[in-house]
Amino acid sequence: MKKALIILSCVVVAGLAFATAFLLAYDREQGVSEKPVLYVYSPQEQLVTVSVDVDGAIDTAYPAPDALETTDWGTRASWTVTASPDGTLTDQGGRTYPSLFWDGPVGQESPDAGFVVAREDAVPFLEEKLALLGLTDKEAADFITYWAPRIHANEYTFVSFDASSYTAHARYSFTDEAGAPVKPDTFIRVFMTIRQAEVTTQVREQAFGPTPQRTGLVAVEWGGTEEQ
Repeated sequence: MKKALIILSCVVVAGLAFATAFLLAYDREQGVSEKPVLYVYSPQEQLVTVSVDVDGAIDTAYPAPDALETTDWGTRASWTVTASPDGTLTDQGGRTYPSLFWDGPVGQESPDAGFVVAREDAVPFLEEKLALLGLTDKEAADFITYWAPRIHANEYTFVSFDASSYTAHARYSFTDEAGAPVKPDTFIRVFMTIRQAEVTTQVREQAFGPTPQRTGLVAVEWGGTEEQ
């Protein structure tokens, strides 16, 4: 009898451990895409409709989309704005915005390549990497003022800019005033994943490609998620 109870206890403990590990992994894969913002720069003022199709829900969007609908894939939000060379976006009511914003839960795989960043190195690290990824000083400042405090919360933080999993679940499309598809000549997408790390944490260092060169119609997106 005692032996049977011991075996049963071991099974229960193992089951709880497996369930906990599964839930943690599930929670990590369902990370929230926080503060994705999209800048659009046009060589000359032009009316453009920007749509984002998300494999999931959109919790918040600003400015309010002109259309927000549930699709077979997830959720679609659309904005019709006039894009200018300096990046100013003007809605149909004449109100101006520096960018378009949305956020929501998007299923993502946890990246394994990246960097371990000490608290005191957060800002210079971000300045260096964001410049390599193609953000302007202004875009990088917007990014850093939102994300640096998250990195400062840890003594050491794992940081990855692998956007491949995220971009598979959030797709943009653009159309002109006549409704014809428009493809940006340059589309820069920066998505950062962070999680707490230790000084001894070993990671495979992430390599970047060439810094994008901006030409023609330019769209730039940055966002991120903080894994628990």
